[in-house]
Amino acid sequence: MPNLKAILALYEAHTFFALTGALPDEAATAAWAERDVVIRHFLNPAERSEYDNGSRSLHAALQKKGDQRFRAWEHENPDISAVLRKRAEDKIFGPVSVRETETA
Repeated sequence: MPNLKAILALYEAHTFFALTGALPDEAATAAWAERDVVIRHFLNPAERSEYDNGSRSLHAALQKKGDQRFRAWEHENPDISAVLRKRAEDKIFGPVSVRETETA
């Protein structure tokens, strides 16, 4: 099971940086620490050990593997991903009431 709190923190960081006017690539770069935590949770214990102690090239390969697993998880769990993204947006922007959307 992935660490949903870490994924929520990543989505919150992306939302926050987007709010500041960052472009998508800039937001992803600014949220790298949060993404690294998520990536680590998509690696098995042996891979995490290698990620921390291995060569730079091994670190990069494992980083890519964890990122691919995270993206696959998002694709396989769009409902959970959508709920987490909505929570992140609500935390950053505040929840939007039905009345506010009707008057907009």
